Amino acid sequence: MKKLVKLFICLMFVAVAVGGAYAQFAKSEDAIKYRKSVMFLIAQHFGRMGAVVKEKAPYDQKAFTRNAMVMESLSHLPWEASMVPGTDKGDTTLNAAVFAKQDEFKASAQAFEAGSAKLVSVSESGDLSAIKAQFGEVAKSCNGCHKQFRTR
Repeated sequence: MKKLVKLFICLMFVAVAVGGAYAQFAKSEDAIKYRKSVMFLIAQHFGRMGAVVKEKAPYDQKAFTRNAMVMESLSHLPWEASMVPGTDKGDTTLNAAVFAKQDEFKASAQAFEAGSAKLVSVSESGDLSAIKAQFGEVAKSCNGCHKQFRTR
């Protein structure tokens, strides 16, 4: 429990400390590594919440809310790294459609950010049916973006 809080604090510190500079990657490979790292962390926290929503793990409101908070913080980070030229080539699943449809990509990113923020507030209510519904909305935003902007 304390590890998650410490992780959240560290992530917030990194986000603030790197905030102005993270858009200035030295190489496209650096942007890819950054983006993949953030997406890995998002997937880990989303998966933990998904197990609860699918009733494969017990519901613990505090743990669920902490995971939602971490994911919400992370939700703001990968987008700049996605817009670096050349990041659709190499060790990545990013599709070149990101560059051709930038407005749609940004709208998808904003929908994920907004949905993640709402998931935090809904999770704080403790209403599991509302949590499941909002979790589903966030999952839809993930899937919509992945279908259009991710190559498998």
